[in-house]
Amino acid sequence: MLDLSIFMHAVSHSNDGISITDVNQPDHPLIFVNKAFEKITGYSSEEAINRNCRFLQGNQKKQRNIEVIREAIKNGKSCVVTLRNYRKDGSLFWNELSIYPEYDTQGKLTYYIGILKDVTDRVERDQILLNERKSFHETKARLENLIIHDSLTGIYNRLHFETQLNESWQCLTNNQGTLSLMMVDIDYFKLYNDTYGHIAGDNALKQVASALTSSMIRDTDFTARYGGEEFIVLTTDMTMQQAINMGQTLCANVRNLNISHKGSPVKFLTVSCGIANVTQNSSSNPSLLLQHADQALYMAKANGRNQAKIYN
Repeated sequence: MLDLSIFMHAVSHSNDGISITDVNQPDHPLIFVNKAFEKITGYSSEEAINRNCRFLQGNQKKQRNIEVIREAIKNGKSCVVTLRNYRKDGSLFWNELSIYPEYDTQGKLTYYIGILKDVTDRVERDQILLNERKSFHETKARLENLIIHDSLTGIYNRLHFETQLNESWQCLTNNQGTLSLMMVDIDYFKLYNDTYGHIAGDNALKQVASALTSSMIRDTDFTARYGGEEFIVLTTDMTMQQAINMGQTLCANVRNLNISHKGSPVKFLTVSCGIANVTQNSSSNPSLLLQHADQALYMAKANGRNQAKIYN
């Protein structure tokens, strides 16, 4: 058997802090710490011995991993946790603590051996990587949002509408139902910009976009800015009359904004709406559906604006 002094020499020169806790004494005090423990914590052995090692936690005694330690000690098990600990000078260090139970020959739990590792550098590196990863995902999400949303109004843009139209058309092809497309254009908008300025024009676009979006009553309803002062609405499973009613509602909701427009015959901002409605059995296609909605919009404009017309 090796001489005990050799073991003590090894413990003394370990780079890891080593402590021994007596579980048979009240409050489980430390009864031994090595030189590395003193170096890591800043506490001398005289200052540490006869104290429960929780003194290293400072005022951070509600850490999640503390409960892991308590449960392990309660059940006489080992565990490895990482804790926020504080040196004698008050500085924070991250302590990877491993604890191991020791039993006597009768199988009674007598001591816990603790191995302390200062892993502050590792934790800080991990935190930097975590922050960088979080920043990357946030940036990615913002970019993805910009790709599909109009930067001024915040609603979907034309590119995303075209994707949505193709997907909706595929669903129409595979299932029974209808698809309705509504093109909405602000009446006399160039004159509005010339009269009130482009800042007011941008604000009007935002308000109209909000009014159209608020008019959507189902998860399947979709609205986007098609370009300039033109918006587009896509919805499914509507009869021709329901589509007309919805187009009229869109026009009414914009009128109800009561945005002054002295260049308009009615003296406030209005929109015109062109509607195209197709069923599964139609010989139409997405491009033709857009063309029909545009033709219906032209009819609404030619008929005096501030109204909805359906292609038939």
